[in-house]
Amino acid sequence: MKLEFALLTVVGLIAMSVGQQPISQECMTRPNDKNPKECCKAPHVIPPKDQFKECMQKFPKPSSPPTPGSAPPHHNCLAQCVFEQQGIMTDGVVNKDAASSKMVATLGSSPEWETVAKNVVDTCYQKVSSLGAQKDSEGCSVMAGSFMDCMPSMMFTNCPASAWTASTECEQMKAHLQKGCPIMTLWKGPPPH
Repeated sequence: MKLEFALLTVVGLIAMSVGQQPISQECMTRPNDKNPKECCKAPHVIPPKDQFKECMQKFPKPSSPPTPGSAPPHHNCLAQCVFEQQGIMTDGVVNKDAASSKMVATLGSSPEWETVAKNVVDTCYQKVSSLGAQKDSEGCSVMAGSFMDCMPSMMFTNCPASAWTASTECEQMKAHLQKGCPIMTLWKGPPPH
């Protein structure tokens, strides 16, 4: 019931590609061509894609890219659906304790990553908690989409030293994300599989 960090990134990519806020032009310039998966050897953190297949069918990824400066539909709805299926969200509000427990449970016996997961959930929750039960134009939780956007970037930027590949390129990628750029802007071409 675990999946590679790459899938977390893919979920983040789907989320960010249909996010609420436009991505700044500065973020669209990749710091280098290194594959981000080579920088952080992360453990399995989210359930397999088939466990949220129903959500992806209900809220499919748009067939064409959004018009620059606009956000395609379904981002918050997809995130809310996935989180509700995982028991992380109820009534459009993320349950921090449930999110933390779920993340820690999926990490197995890695104390380093368990600490990172707890910190990521805490940090992301703090960033989105002010959104409360706010809904988007489709009636879906803005908090869900924002929480989903936050987690993959925070996992990457907080990668433990034992899992991190020290290199100029990887440090450039970390700095790129620390400026507030979404993790999707580190990938070249289609999302990784």
